Amino acid sequence: MVKTESFKEWLRSNTSYSDNVIGDTVSRIKRADNILHWNDEETYIFYLEKEHEFIRLSVSVRSQLRKAVKLYSTYIKEDTGHS
Repeated sequence: MVKTESFKEWLRSNTSYSDNVIGDTVSRIKRADNILHWNDEETYIFYLEKEHEFIRLSVSVRSQLRKAVKLYSTYIKEDTGHS
């Protein structure tokens, strides 16, 4: 399960995104988590892209999900102290 509230706070502190964009980004990481349960392995996007449900999405939605996953990965690395 993704940490949505702390991710929102991290986005507020580390980006210049509006509250609407932050909300959209959090929704996208939750959507990705529903397609493939989140793990913080470097290969997450690779395996997400292999899921049938992901493949069926439009190109723009897939791109938005990838962006959210990359942001969430950065947040997790900073939150856990991994580099």
